[in-house]
Amino acid sequence: MLPLLLISTVPAFTLLLVAPATKPCAKLARELGLLALLLATELLRHATAAGSKLLGRDRGARTTMPAPPPPSWPKPPAAALAAPVAAGEAAEVTTTPAAAALPLLDLTELALDRVLEELSPASLAAMACVCAALRGRCSADALWERHLRAKWGRVLGAAARKEWEAELGARAARACAPRTARRRGWADSLACSWPFSWIAGRWLNKGDFSAAVAAEPAPATVNAPVTAPPADTVAAWYRALECGEFWFPAQVYNREDGHVGFVLSCYDAHLRYDHRTDTFTARYPPHGRKPAKEEDGVQWSRLRAPPVGTPAHDLHASDCLEALRPGDHFEIQWRKNKDFPYGWWYGVVGHQASCNAHEHLCRCHEDDTIVLEFQHYAPGSRWRQTTVSRKDHRETGDETDGFYGGIRKLQTKDEISTWRRFWPADVLN
Repeated sequence: MLPLLLISTVPAFTLLLVAPATKPCAKLARELGLLALLLATELLRHATAAGSKLLGRDRGARTTMPAPPPPSWPKPPAAALAAPVAAGEAAEVTTTPAAAALPLLDLTELALDRVLEELSPASLAAMACVCAALRGRCSADALWERHLRAKWGRVLGAAARKEWEAELGARAARACAPRTARRRGWADSLACSWPFSWIAGRWLNKGDFSAAVAAEPAPATVNAPVTAPPADTVAAWYRALECGEFWFPAQVYNREDGHVGFVLSCYDAHLRYDHRTDTFTARYPPHGRKPAKEEDGVQWSRLRAPPVGTPAHDLHASDCLEALRPGDHFEIQWRKNKDFPYGWWYGVVGHQASCNAHEHLCRCHEDDTIVLEFQHYAPGSRWRQTTVSRKDHRETGDETDGFYGGIRKLQTKDEISTWRRFWPADVLN
C-alpha cells in the first residue's frame, strides 16, 4: 500500500517542488508538498523497520529453543547447583543480574584495581563502556596518568598542560554562553511536536536538536554506553591527543626536515597527532611577515617537550655562564632578525685563540669571553664560531649574522646524544 501511495503522489509532489515560488501561494504549495513527501517517506521507513523487527523476533523464537544435551554429557547433580548455606542462616540466595553477568565486580577493590592497571588504553576505554560501576573506575586519573606518561610524557611539558586547562576553560565558557533564540516558523513547530525523530532531525538545526536531546533526562540504565569520558579528566586529555583534537605546544628538531638552514636546530611549534600514520602535523609560528608554515609526517624522534618555559619571542635568562668550560655542550637561542621567533641551536664551548687546549694548562674558563663553536660548519665559515660575554651577556648580533640570545647548558648524556643523532652527513658551509 505504501509503495502505491508513493508512486501515485511523487509526481504531484515533484511538480509542486519545481513550481516557481514567486507567489505566496506557490511557496506554500512547495512547503506542503515537501512535508507530504517527508511524511510518506517516514511512514515507509517505520513500516519497513517494524516488519524487520517482527521477522527477527519470529526467527529468534525458532532458534532459541534449548537443545537437549547429548547422552554422553553427565547431568550435574542438583546438590552441586545449590550454594552451601550455613546452619542458622536463611536459605534464600539471591543473585543480582549485574553480579551474574559481570563476575569482575565481585573482586576485591585491590584485585580489581590491579586488573585495570594491566589493561591497554583501548581496553580501558572499552571497559568504561560496560556499565556505570566500571565507568568511574576506568576513568580514574591514576590509571590514565600512567598511560599518558608512557606514551606522551616525552613530548608533553608544562606548557601543554597549561594550554589544555585553558582549552577546558574555553569549552566551559562556550557551554555557559547564552544562545540567541532563533525565530521558528510553522514547520519548525510541527517538527518539534511530531513523534518521528527523522523529521525533527531534518527540520531543526543541529544546535537546537542537540540541546533538546541534552535537556531530556537520561534513563538510569546500568548498561548505558559511554561515548567519551568527562572533559576534566586525564582520560579526556589522552583521548583528545590520540584523536588529534588538541594542538599541543612542543619543539621540533630540524624543522622543515631536509632544509639545510635548520640543521641542528629545535623550534617551537604546535602539533597534532595522526593515529593513522603515527606521525604529527607541526604548525610553526609566523616568521616576521611570512605566514605560519605546516609540516606533515613529523616523526616521534624529532619531538621534545620544551626544556624551559621561555616563550619563543623572549630572551632566555642565561644562568650557566659561570660554569661553562671548553668541551661543554650547550643550546643557544638564535633568530635571523628581531621579528622572528628564537630557535635553539646546538654547539660546544671552544678554546680561546691563545690557548693550547691542554687539559691541565687551559685557563679559558677564567676568561670573560666564552667561545661558542658550531662544529657542523666548516672552518672559516661565518657560522662556525661566535663569542659572548661571560659576565654581561645579552642578545648580541646584527641583521647580517642574526641575533644570539640566551644559553642553556646541556646537563645529561641523553640530551647530548639526542642532538648528535641529527648530525649532518656532510659538513656545512
